[in-house]
Formats: sequence, C-alpha cells, structure tokens
Amino acid sequence: LWVLLFCLVMASCQYSLLKSVQPDPASPIHGHNQIITYSRPIYFCVLCGLILLLDAGAKARRPPSYAVYGLHLFSADFLQSARDHLIVFLCCFPAISLLGLFPQIDTFCTFLLEQIDMLFFGGSAVSGIASAIYSVGRSVSAAALLHIFCFSAVKEPWSTQHIPALFSAFCGLLVALSYHLSRQSSDPTVLLSFIQCRFFPKSLHQNLEESASDPLPQKMKDSVKDVLRSDLIVCSVAAVLSFAVSASTVFLSLRPFLSVALFILAGTVGLLTHQLLPQLRKHHPWMWLSHPLLKSREYQQREVRDVAHLMWFERLYVWLQCFEKYILYPAIILNALTIDAFSISNYRRLGTHWDIFLMIVAGMKLLRTSFCNPVHQFLHLSFTVLFFHFDYKDISESFLLDFFMVSIVFSKASEATLALLW
Repeated sequence: LWVLLFCLVMASCQYSLLKSVQPDPASPIHGHNQIITYSRPIYFCVLCGLILLLDAGAKARRPPSYAVYGLHLFSADFLQSARDHLIVFLCCFPAISLLGLFPQIDTFCTFLLEQIDMLFFGGSAVSGIASAIYSVGRSVSAAALLHIFCFSAVKEPWSTQHIPALFSAFCGLLVALSYHLSRQSSDPTVLLSFIQCRFFPKSLHQNLEESASDPLPQKMKDSVKDVLRSDLIVCSVAAVLSFAVSASTVFLSLRPFLSVALFILAGTVGLLTHQLLPQLRKHHPWMWLSHPLLKSREYQQREVRDVAHLMWFERLYVWLQCFEKYILYPAIILNALTIDAFSISNYRRLGTHWDIFLMIVAGMKLLRTSFCNPVHQFLHLSFTVLFFHFDYKDISESFLLDFFMVSIVFSKASEATLALLW
C-alpha cells in the first residue's frame, strides 16, 4: 500500500513535468508561469531526500542524542517519528497540491530564507529571492567570522580572574557587526550601485543620460554613503568600549548580582518607556481617564501657529530609548555571553562548535533586535526571567538561549494573533 501511494504521488509530480498543471489553485492568475511547472517535483524530491536522511540517521548504530529543554533531539526515536510524519505528509501531497496549499518554489525559498534571517539572525524583511540570499549570506558570513574568534578564545578553560583577549575582541566585533547589520537594508541593489559608482565609474557612462532626469538614485547613494560613514565611526567606538568592558572581568566578578540588577533596570526602563509614557500621552489613558496626564503646551489651543514646543517627557522618552538600545541591552547580552563562554570553556553541553554556534546566533539576533526594534524586548526579557527562574527552572539551558527562544516564540505568536484578528 505504501509503495502504491508513493507511485501515485510520483506520477502526479511527473505529470506536471510533462504538462502544465494549470488550471491549478496555486498557479498565478496572470498567465502561464514556467516556475509552477517544476514546483511539485522539487517539493517531492526535497521531501524524499529528507525522508531518506532521517531513515539513515534512525538506523545508525549510535546516533548522537542531545537533550535541549527536555527534548532528546537526534535520537533514534526522534528521527523515526520525524520520518513517519514526513511520509504521511508526502502521501497527502496530491490533495495538498489540488487545494493549492503549496506556493511556487521561488516564493517558498524566499519565505524560508526570510524567516531564517529574521528569526535566527535578527534580520529584516526581504524583497525577493536575490535579497533573501544576500541577507542570509551576509548574516552567515558575519557568524562565521565571529566563530573563529570565539572558538580560539574558549578552546581552553578560563579562570574567573582573567578573560582571554580574543574573547574581548569577539565581544567588540559582535557588537560592531550587529549594529552595522541592523542599519543595513536587505536590498543589495543600492549598495551594489554605490560600489559600482565608486570603483567602476567607467561602466556607468552609458546609463548617465537615462538616470540624469531622476534624482532619486543619487539621493539613495548619498544616503548609503552617509550611513556607511556614520557606521564606521560608531562601530569603532562600540567595538573599543565593548572590548574594554569585557576585558575588565566585571561580568564574572559581579555575578549573579549584576545580572539581577540589569534585569530589574531593564524591566523598569521598558515599563516606563513603552507602557507608561505612551499611555499617559494618549487622549484617554487606559480608556478610563478623560484627558491626557502629560499634555503638550499646545493642547488647549484651537489652532497652532508656531512651532510645537518640545516637552520634557518627550526628551525623556528619547533619552530612555537611547539608553535602552545602546547601553542597557548590549550590557545584558554581553553579560550573558561572558557567562556562557565561561561555562563552555569548562563544560561542553552539545560540543564546542555547536555551543559556540548557538551562542553567536543568539547574541547576534538579540543585539540586532535591540538596536533596530527594542519596543518588545522588555516583555521578552521579563517573561524569560520569570518563566525560567521561577516556573520551569529545571529545563532552563542558559539565559542567553532562553532569551533567544522566547523572542522567537513571541514573534511568531504575535504574527499568528494578527493573522487571526485580521
């Protein structure tokens, strides 16, 4: 029966190679598309490849098993269960294709790479397959560079009185790269155009007449140039300061009191910045006050004729956000990185390379998110501390990994909530 079902699925995929599958619910409405013809076979081949890999791993004599949050990953039972679920999913392939639940393969690849970059590396949305490949490649390259520094620093045990200079350099480079990547666009066209104008000006003479009437490309190139100049200065300062703070051993000598103080400060600043101040400025704070408590100077005026006056609470809001983005959360993440690296140098949980990889990915994602979107960070941080320090302390891996996983779960939960509401 299983062989018959696989043959039917294979026949349906092979048929789409011989003849266009239109009309198909997954096909575009604007006419024939060559990509949709090959989508079913590619999905089928990928799923069959995954099934074969899982089957080979399950039949191995001693497959490696890792326990993460109480789940035994890559054990024989885990791989067999995943293989069986994929087989059932593959047998439902014709019905899924009939309902049009599979997107085009290029759309699927774009979405997959976008989610990898956003959830694991803290990137932003992409505009196409080229943008997705560029964003993921940029993040992976940065992680590979950081892996070299971190591995050289933690391959030998540390003492609490001395932090290797390579790890301090790793911290400085991580903060600088995360800040730089958080300010870069996921679309590489403007940056490539700027590089081409800068280093290969002769190849652009034929396009000068066409672009002379449109001032927007030149403004975009000037904007990229200004951002790169600013990043060069800020990243250098951030790298030096992070190196100095990490080399001072303050994170190891003051643990765990420094962590508790940073958590309390982050919760207080986040509550004041993202909850109290915005609510107190609304026309009806919390929907039970008839007037805002923090009023602008022009609140009583019917018509404003002069430039609006900048109030003290508006200045406070900006300064608190700057303190939160550029000082508080980098300090929290560097503190967690130092404690994790000290633990890895003395005890390997998943193996040195896997531990370092998870630490780098978590640190980069949290830093990039803190720099570009710190609005919800205090909620993620508060939930992480309360959940893994009081409710389920036994399954906690490390604060950095817990914070990383909670941020992913919260982001996907918010997306699901918005999708259900709208």
